[in-house]
Amino acid sequence: MPKTFYNRLKQKIQKIRLRKQGVIIHNNTAFFNISFRGTAVVEPYCRLIGDPKIEVGNNFYANSGCHFLGEITFGDDVMIGPKTIIWGRDHGMAIDMPMYGQEHKKAPVVIGNDVWIGAGVIILKGVTLGNGVVIGAGSVVTKDVPDNAVAMGNPARVIKFRD
Repeated sequence: MPKTFYNRLKQKIQKIRLRKQGVIIHNNTAFFNISFRGTAVVEPYCRLIGDPKIEVGNNFYANSGCHFLGEITFGDDVMIGPKTIIWGRDHGMAIDMPMYGQEHKKAPVVIGNDVWIGAGVIILKGVTLGNGVVIGAGSVVTKDVPDNAVAMGNPARVIKFRD
């Protein structure tokens, strides 16, 4: 969304409406095509851009500097550490034309309930994190993670399961 006066005013009004619902979006945060099903806190300097939509469950927390883009669904009780990137699309890589001119390839990202994502994690398109998952700081998640798993690394691998 361009930084016009009208769009800034529109976001300010939307933030006031969301606050009445229990959603706190701090300053210097951009959000577009996002819906909240309950309470949430989004710290400063985040970008949440739904393409086509981001859906956020109840009791959601995103620390500062997060960047979410694509079709993303968050369950309830999700905590996300600072500077986490969730990217639901990327460019095509066909050899017959330059990459910058190719259409985006999109796949939804699904985050289950009671999930803790550490600082600086990158989650790529098409990934599903099950319920009760913990992702270690600095991990790059390229594949699905089953329920109650603890995963970390680049690429992220399951190292154990929660008791």
